Amino acid sequence: MNIRVYCSRAMGDSAAAINYFEESVEFLTKLPTDDLEITHALSVSLNKIGDLKYYDGDLQAARSDYLRLLGVRRDVIKNNSGVASQQVIDIAVSLAKVADVDRILGKDDEAINGFQEAIKLLRVTISEIQRS
Repeated sequence: MNIRVYCSRAMGDSAAAINYFEESVEFLTKLPTDDLEITHALSVSLNKIGDLKYYDGDLQAARSDYLRLLGVRRDVIKNNSGVASQQVIDIAVSLAKVADVDRILGKDDEAINGFQEAIKLLRVTISEIQRS
């Protein structure tokens, strides 16, 4: 699938690339969600879909995909006790993406809250890394 996606993107056909990533999401959501590799692949696909829609200017759709991505990433942390700092950083990135779209859409309070939550997560993660 990757070659088709990247060829579609290179040819300027983001709609085809989005379709390929959506096929991936559809397939991955049918698999067990307790496998970290599966949830990582799912989150990557959702992130790519959101990014493509963002760059196409479809901000509401991008926001929806970023929120879905955020939910997947939060579920990973909630359902796994040994969470790596990278997974927390991934949540912070997802929060920042939603906040960025909110900022562009004029939802300033929501954007500020999202950015602040992302910063808080990063600070906690940095503190934990420094302590270990």
